[in-house]
Amino acid sequence: MATIRPGQGTNPCGSEILSDLQDEDLLELGPGERLWKLYCFRTSTGQETGLRHWIYTKLKTDGRLVMITFAVHTPSNGRTARSGIARVPDLTTATFEQLIGAIRRETCSARTECEEVDLSAIPTLGGQFALLANGAE
Repeated sequence: MATIRPGQGTNPCGSEILSDLQDEDLLELGPGERLWKLYCFRTSTGQETGLRHWIYTKLKTDGRLVMITFAVHTPSNGRTARSGIARVPDLTTATFEQLIGAIRRETCSARTECEEVDLSAIPTLGGQFALLANGAE
């Protein structure tokens, strides 16, 4: 799994993430909330349609997490489509880390590319969006 942290490189999917989180507001970010960790899983079998599985999390003001997960693909018509959208409105960080650990064990192999964008150490949402924007260049 490739992990992207501040100062350790750029995120090639930054523009897609920014669109999902700013334009579409998939995490419904509220005052005082910020991003936590973002994940992208790609399989070699899904290369033809650009199939990817995204997991986005935000840190609520009470210290708990919200997670949204979905698949994205580009069917033959060339338009990107989301499917299988699921939202978990309340998780502890420990429960989330256990969940991600299980997903990694089940899906990360030679045939699966896994990326993690760890934004947990960046104290402001503006700083997090700036990092994502820089990675999109």
